[in-house]
Amino acid sequence: MKKIILMRHAKSDWANSELTDHQRPLNNRGKRDGPRMGTQILEKGIIPEVLLVSDAQRTKDTWELINEYFPSAKTIFLPELYLASADTIAHIISEVDDLIDTILVLAHNPGITEAFSLLANVKIDNVPTSGVGCITYETDKFSEILNSRSRLDYFIYPKML
Repeated sequence: MKKIILMRHAKSDWANSELTDHQRPLNNRGKRDGPRMGTQILEKGIIPEVLLVSDAQRTKDTWELINEYFPSAKTIFLPELYLASADTIAHIISEVDDLIDTILVLAHNPGITEAFSLLANVKIDNVPTSGVGCITYETDKFSEILNSRSRLDYFIYPKML
């Protein structure tokens, strides 16, 4: 069985118009919600071994807030995850080493929302900032997830708490 946790970055700050989209940091709400969601992931008991993270500032900031909950996880920052489509996210996941069982992908909308539809065959209108969900697949190969039975184990976001 393979497990994929999909997470959208925490709420970002739009105050500084001189920053590019890629450079935007988190706002205060994002700084509050990130650790709350890290706690939720930990409490669900499905712990990622590898974190695949967009290289944008807001995803790096979110990673800093949740990484402490997964001290043994390896992190890989991937420029390809910046504003990645669902297809790109699926392709990146398909290349993960099959010795790994659980990964977390931390990226952006609309790709993360679309990835739930593509990867779990569930309709979520919009994954809010800090939204996170876990999908389990009946396969031992990440390259086979699109052709495997899956189930959504959970989907949560800060306003649900």
